Amino acid sequence: MLTPSRARGGQWDRTSAGLYIPAGTDRGQAQQRIAEVAARLPSYGVVTGWAACLLLGAAWLDGLARDGVTPLPIRVAVGTRGGVRRDPALTVSFERLPEWEVCRRYGVRVTRPERAVFDEMRQHGHREALVVLESALAGRLTSLARMAAYGETHRSSRRFAVVAWALARARGGARSPLEVRVRTVAEEDAGHARLEVNRVVLTTDGRRIGEVDLLDPESGTVIEVDGADHRDVDQQSWDITKEEALRQVGLEVARVTGRQARDAVALAARLGAVRARSRFLEPDLRAWQLAPQDVDNEVWLSEREQEAMWHESLGA
Repeated sequence: MLTPSRARGGQWDRTSAGLYIPAGTDRGQAQQRIAEVAARLPSYGVVTGWAACLLLGAAWLDGLARDGVTPLPIRVAVGTRGGVRRDPALTVSFERLPEWEVCRRYGVRVTRPERAVFDEMRQHGHREALVVLESALAGRLTSLARMAAYGETHRSSRRFAVVAWALARARGGARSPLEVRVRTVAEEDAGHARLEVNRVVLTTDGRRIGEVDLLDPESGTVIEVDGADHRDVDQQSWDITKEEALRQVGLEVARVTGRQARDAVALAARLGAVRARSRFLEPDLRAWQLAPQDVDNEVWLSEREQEAMWHESLGA
């Protein structure tokens, strides 16, 4: 048992009134930060936003700002009549919080996926809200249909316009935040049509050429987003081979690195130029086709919920 004398012995660090953790614990870890905030919330308090999404399994949301260094405050919800002591480590929502929107994850009270994603999206501008939504879809927290239904019943919420903008442009299947940002620049600024995401390209006789990050079928433009993994020598060799094969079937290829994506204006001009020199072939004249794809989370989510209900019924 932790006694007052032991707490003063140097083997424990105080996190807040009456709460301690073992000395040397890495308090910079997002999960540790969440646990510390959750431990001092009132009984009706709930963790929401990126922190809830992280505990629920969202991809990419690590509690850091876009610079990868600055810690984001943890957002909590306390309902219209609740309250919590002010702290720079958190932001507080006083919006309505029905109990059916609350669940537990790793012992922490969190908002359910749709509410958590909705809350986090509204903390950002339009384009980063789309990154948040695609993160939730990549982590299979929710589906586009569920988010659209949730949004429809919360149209009067603060900054709903940001959510509506992102919902109209999300599609699932993304592999990284960088890919989503490049896609948005291509579609919103460079004149590309709605891009296909992470699709397998085949020859007309069914031979596999390779999977591409982004594809504008109308113009025949491929955009490859090169993250850190593309620095590997073997990966670079494969990238060159795939690019040659794509060009042989009439597809124009542009490659984008993380550094290039930081300048959206220059990137838009470059992607627009690549699209302009593409071939714009009619479907019956193309030497390529796309393999079938299904990235809708709804079926997977429904099956998981049915399985969970079945297991719960066994214990009834």
